[in-house]
Amino acid sequence: MRHNLDVMHIEKNVCESILNTLLHVNKKSKDGLNSRKDLQHMGIRPDLHPQERGKRTYLPPAPHTLSKAEKLTFCRRLYNLKVPDGFSSNIGKCVSVDDCKIMGLKSHDCHVLMQQLLPVALRGLLPKAPRNALLSLCLFFNRLCQRVIDGEKMIELEEEVVETLCLLERFFPPSFFDIMVHLVIHLGREARLCGPVQFRWMYPFEK
Repeated sequence: MRHNLDVMHIEKNVCESILNTLLHVNKKSKDGLNSRKDLQHMGIRPDLHPQERGKRTYLPPAPHTLSKAEKLTFCRRLYNLKVPDGFSSNIGKCVSVDDCKIMGLKSHDCHVLMQQLLPVALRGLLPKAPRNALLSLCLFFNRLCQRVIDGEKMIELEEEVVETLCLLERFFPPSFFDIMVHLVIHLGREARLCGPVQFRWMYPFEK
């Protein structure tokens, strides 16, 4: 093993990229004018190219775009969420319903979101195809972080996550796929060679 990729930080960064892009948080979203200009420069997805309308530039909605009502629903679900004592911190404190923002998430908050809560919060909000792609990514992290793993199933998991990222490429802009998203591909192999991620991630050192 040349490297030991930390699942905790990768999961946190991927989770924040997903949340900021879905909620279109200013200066943190992976989708914006520059991203749309990249699509125009590469000559792909003409339906998403920026459109000049007088003095303003209009960005057509993408498959991952949530409407204002959907953003409110998404944030309210997390804000009003009640979990068992000791399951996680109060994620509702990080949610601003009025501004449709989620700020100040800790690493374990992102872990719980990716493992359990994001699929629930997204239920019925996105078109079926991009929603299923995100749910597949959440399922990957859930299976990766199990206490007991099977080497043969890890091989299947490595193949499935490649397909999952290919599905995400159909709906999310190229700027979404930074180095952290790329490193997800290698996590299954490291788990197969080194064993469960609980022995290698950074949670014990950050407490």
